[in-house]
Amino acid sequence: MNKLREVRDEKKLDNKGFSLVELIIVIAIMAVLIGVLAPQYLKYVEKSRVSADADQIDACISAVEIYSSDPEHSVVTGKMKIDSNGNLDFSDGSDIKTAIEDAGISTANVQVKSKTFQKGCTIDFSTNGVTVSDPDIAKALGRASPPTP
Repeated sequence: MNKLREVRDEKKLDNKGFSLVELIIVIAIMAVLIGVLAPQYLKYVEKSRVSADADQIDACISAVEIYSSDPEHSVVTGKMKIDSNGNLDFSDGSDIKTAIEDAGISTANVQVKSKTFQKGCTIDFSTNGVTVSDPDIAKALGRASPPTP
């Protein structure tokens, strides 16, 4: 029994945990990994925001196109604006807001969050089709942008 107590007491003396140098090395390695991976993660998050915003705006555009193709309604023309806060503006008096809400999309809940879409742009609905004023947003939506002069 005495021998067992001696072995236990000896183990307690040898069990000191990690040294300060070892902990600093682990923290330094973690800092390097975070420094390398964080920018890639942020790019991925922004890319997913652009994709989500494009889906949201494209659903609105499709709703207006479908509404316009219905024989019960006239062709909807006008402008839908995305302001710098990410909100949609339907102040031109057209039926665009009605067409979107008729499709079951709540215009109050449509808000863009990506930096690309928050630059703001105008989406023009005409009898010739849909035109997007910002080329980056047009590219994200897969739609035509006006030719640059």
